[in-house]
Amino acid sequence: MAEKSAKTKTSGKATGTKVVAKSANAKAPGKPSTAKTAAKPAKKKTTFKLRAPEATQVFVAGCFNNWDPAVDPLMPGGEGTWTCTLMLEPGEHEYRFVVDGVWWDDPMAAERRANDFGCENCLIIV
Repeated sequence: MAEKSAKTKTSGKATGTKVVAKSANAKAPGKPSTAKTAAKPAKKKTTFKLRAPEATQVFVAGCFNNWDPAVDPLMPGGEGTWTCTLMLEPGEHEYRFVVDGVWWDDPMAAERRANDFGCENCLIIV
């Protein structure tokens, strides 16, 4: 009978350990989700606009899309104005327009930064 009693106690301890382990696991997922929320600020809608009445296609390229000149197209609107709205993280972003394959500055950009190609990138602060 002593053996049965010992087995019962061992089983009881194992069950108790499992319950504690489940409780520890239940708390763990809460920590990473809090850290993720604090680490990544919410993206904000950012609209790029360019007046180019002669253009047949316009794109925006910048640090936010690895300077790919064919990823983010602007859509034609009235009176030769092209627009595109992207979700960008808060901070500074350098960019330029690509109009019919030619890199253009944004004439409305208040700030610019010299680049490695002898011209300037436009700067937008989100």
